[in-house]
Amino acid sequence: MKKLFLLRHAQTEGYSLSNPDSKRKLTERGVQDAMKLGQLLYEENIEIDSIVSSVAIRAQTTARLIANGVKYLPSNIQIEEDLYQCSEVDLLRFISQIDDNSINNLLLVNHNPAVSALIYLLAEKDYGFLSPCSLVIFSFDVENWTEITKGSGTVETIRIPETSFEESMI
Repeated sequence: MKKLFLLRHAQTEGYSLSNPDSKRKLTERGVQDAMKLGQLLYEENIEIDSIVSSVAIRAQTTARLIANGVKYLPSNIQIEEDLYQCSEVDLLRFISQIDDNSINNLLLVNHNPAVSALIYLLAEKDYGFLSPCSLVIFSFDVENWTEITKGSGTVETIRIPETSFEESMI
């Protein structure tokens, strides 16, 4: 059994010509939401074996805040340049190429529209456009990450900050 914790980065400051997209930082609300989610996952004894983040500052900061909450060493976060501005197909390819089968619980921090599109691709159900700092937990009845394909995921829960991260059972 593999679990994918698919997280859209937390709320960010707006884009401007003087503030390139990849350098945008979290707002105060974004920081608070990420810290709250990290603490919630810790309180629920959620174990994360690996955290992977896009290279964008907002994704890295979200990943670090979650890592701190779940007591995962932030220096162990894997930063992937190829995940910035990628498609859902690229995300699926990245996940299915994980060859470390000791990783059972993977937290992936990335961006829309790829995150929302990946949810649709894995679950073959439309859950709409994921808001900032929303988390979707997938389970896969597989032994290896390489077995994860289109439609092979089951959405266990969706957590949205607007609802104070109350668990949404699907």
